[in-house]
Amino acid sequence: MKKSAIGLLATLGCLACEVPEFKPLEVGDPAPGFAATTLDGAPVTGDDLLGAPYMLNIWATWCAPCREEMPELQELHNAYADQGFRVVGVSVDDRSSADLIGEFTEELQIGFPIYHDPSWEIVDAYSLLGLPGSFLVDAEGTVVRKWMGPFRPMEEDVQDDVRALLGDAEPAQP
Repeated sequence: MKKSAIGLLATLGCLACEVPEFKPLEVGDPAPGFAATTLDGAPVTGDDLLGAPYMLNIWATWCAPCREEMPELQELHNAYADQGFRVVGVSVDDRSSADLIGEFTEELQIGFPIYHDPSWEIVDAYSLLGLPGSFLVDAEGTVVRKWMGPFRPMEEDVQDDVRALLGDAEPAQP
């Protein structure tokens, strides 16, 4: 009896220590769901983005590369928003940072939607190991392209992918 009890405890101990295998989010995967809030506190989810292609950018105000790519994300939004494309940012700054996020977006004149997820659940859902992370998602919610770390949103290859999702639309002229 003692041997079986010890064996059972050892087996249960090993099972409790198992860590699920890490599987990074890949192109072609469905965009994971997420829950966040607007800066006014209204709830939003990833399902709210379905129906039109979008660029999801996960960032924080304290992240220098995140700050650097924001103006180009705004340019990308401006170039294609009138054709149904959206850029959406989700800040993972801490719970008390809504005012700071608002000041940051005002300072940089960010006009695309900014949401807030202080729980960092979106970071786990999108398999990020650092910030920023950006994902180009089609209207049905499939990841078309991803960038782990900073990127240049206005590079021609990025715009080519956006235009392909929009049916070869041309960017709006500033």
